[in-house]
Amino acid sequence: MAGRCARRPRGILLLLVEKGRSWLGWSWVAPASPPRVVFQLEGKRNTLLDRHTAFHVCRRWAAAVSNSAIWRTTEIWCTTEDMAKGCVLQCLPQFVHHIRHLKIVLDQSQELYRRFAAQILHMLNWQSHQLKALCIEFHGESPTFYSAFGDSPYFYSGQDILENFRRLCKNTGKTDLHFIDFRLTPFPMDHGMVRMIATSNPNLHTLLINNHPSRVTTVLRSQIIVEVLRICPKLSTLGVYHALLSGDVFRELLKPDREPFLYLDLYCEGLNHYIPEDLWSVLTEKHPQLRVGLEFALTVPTWKMTRFLKPNIPIAALQFNTLMYMARQIRYVADNYHRTLERLVLDTTPSDDFNLSLIELANKCVHLKEIHCYCVVSQAVIDAFLLNCPGLISYTLSTR
Repeated sequence: MAGRCARRPRGILLLLVEKGRSWLGWSWVAPASPPRVVFQLEGKRNTLLDRHTAFHVCRRWAAAVSNSAIWRTTEIWCTTEDMAKGCVLQCLPQFVHHIRHLKIVLDQSQELYRRFAAQILHMLNWQSHQLKALCIEFHGESPTFYSAFGDSPYFYSGQDILENFRRLCKNTGKTDLHFIDFRLTPFPMDHGMVRMIATSNPNLHTLLINNHPSRVTTVLRSQIIVEVLRICPKLSTLGVYHALLSGDVFRELLKPDREPFLYLDLYCEGLNHYIPEDLWSVLTEKHPQLRVGLEFALTVPTWKMTRFLKPNIPIAALQFNTLMYMARQIRYVADNYHRTLERLVLDTTPSDDFNLSLIELANKCVHLKEIHCYCVVSQAVIDAFLLNCPGLISYTLSTR
């Protein structure tokens, strides 16, 4: 039997018009609700195709869809349906000035989808906009190419899309991003790119560049992170490689005039690079609200993980990508991070000892909001999390 956290039942997409205000999004309408529904699409995401369709129904619907609140947060999925209808090219230009938070999700395996995503960023280059947050996510298998000079394959790295973003940053005065999330991209970041992001967006409060590039090379050095922190004094959430942390980075965060630093999201590739416990202690004393997320690459051996997991780090999120035996590490996590841990993701070999370690974790880490374990567990494990973690929002636990 598989366990799943209770979620909101399937809703219906509504376009509601009432007293001059409009909403387009997920909403629950009880059977006895008054008949104020103008537009309804069952079981669908609030896509650009939905908005495009509603816009062309009549003037009243067009006026409702044109409400800036509908466009303030926009998520674009580069899909065949949207491309076939041409809805993005038709409706996005006239509404792009309303968008404050933009998320682009594309299937990188298809050249058409990649070109479409590049066009969206190109549109921001020549149109006036007030974009404050940008998130780009790549899904699907990375396409493989072959050089004209040999048969050695190389993988798509998103350079075409990154180039359009680079032009956006170069367009002085056009951008003032406060939030950038590139964690699910294959972009190979270099010093020039990171420096350009910071200098063109000095009001950044969130910068997440701890991605997994297709070419596994860490070309960045810790000094560039120090530069970013100096250029962007409001930065309070930062996602980088663990290897980029250094004494200079910590000293920059410890400056008396530094604003509160809230979250450090780290991707650890297992390099022999360790931060002393006393540095973590001083940092958490300066920023008591600081929380840390840590993801281990598949190549990091389990015996090495505890060298990175200092007991005094305020770990809020952990992700283990190894398939090795993990019961010992889970007990270590339960003993040291029970006050702060909110999210745990792991995949390992099932065993009775592993089940016991998870039950201990559930008993101690009562602040957990998410637990995702991609291996078989006992029913007692599921019961322990449901009983002891009242704030649990989402979980992946299965008995078969």
